[in-house]
Amino acid sequence: MSRKTGFMLFLCLVFAFPLYADNTAAPADPLSDNIAKLKNADPSIRRQAAEALGMLRNSSAVEPLRSALKDNNAFVRSAAVESLGLMRAGAASKDIADILHKDQQESVRQSAAVALNYIGDPATIPDLIAALKDTSDGTRFAAANALGSLRATAAVPALIEGLKDKNTGMRRSCLNALGRIEDRSALSAVREAMKDGDVSIRTEAVTICGNFNDKDSEADFRRLLASTDKNEQLAAAGALVKIGSKAGLSVALNGINDKEPGVRMNAANILGDMDAPEALSALQKAQNDKDEGVKQVAQGALQKIQARNPKLQAPKKAAPSSPKKHTAVSGNNQ
Repeated sequence: MSRKTGFMLFLCLVFAFPLYADNTAAPADPLSDNIAKLKNADPSIRRQAAEALGMLRNSSAVEPLRSALKDNNAFVRSAAVESLGLMRAGAASKDIADILHKDQQESVRQSAAVALNYIGDPATIPDLIAALKDTSDGTRFAAANALGSLRATAAVPALIEGLKDKNTGMRRSCLNALGRIEDRSALSAVREAMKDGDVSIRTEAVTICGNFNDKDSEADFRRLLASTDKNEQLAAAGALVKIGSKAGLSVALNGINDKEPGVRMNAANILGDMDAPEALSALQKAQNDKDEGVKQVAQGALQKIQARNPKLQAPKKAAPSSPKKHTAVSGNNQ
């Protein structure tokens, strides 16, 4: 090939390259692309677009998503509500509160209660209180949870009323919310919940009364140490520690040797509040637990004890007794 022919071939390649490059389409902008898809005729595409906009966490998507709250498809509305919640879009809290009241689809109302929990706008507390009477259990549970997160003292009377609900899940949700709000005006109702027919509710009620430092419930705490449920026993032991009693020490020591890691972790936490040599010894041993979570909790609990009482010592193991030596008796001593 001559020099001139090679040069001409080189020029052809150079000028041909942009033609190939121009055929490669530029990637679409995710924000504008999904905003445009909110108007697609296919509701599944609109739903996917609403979900994608929430994941982008871009404030420019708030207004398009607010418009999508009026979509005629419940799945699209629900996706728009959830995305606005994830984005903590306070500008949309009133719109979402309206959906909580008015939407015909219970799954959308539940999504609205969850979204208001994320947004955390105190102005929506009255809407969430009203939602405690919703016909959908899921919406009622989510509303109670949101009120607990908002620490809404205005909701305490309604949540106390919820402790009488026939639905176990609703009673549990209301009790959990009251525990997070920490208003002592609810203490009497929480004490009553220690007699609930559901063990998980009783257990949480005991824990809350302990957090309230409720010394008037000491007799109940001691009674529940004998419960047939180990989690209820541990809750009672933990509540007793909060009011200054180590009466549940043996329960906690048994718990830290339980086969379930969750029970061992709970017991380790309780032992960390007890300045007792036996608690120190058990936590030192639990630092080598086969479960990593138990190890970490035990280490933290051990540090708590040592920070409060650095001179506390674990009980020493008794040295094995040596066998007695028998000496021969000489005939002269007979």
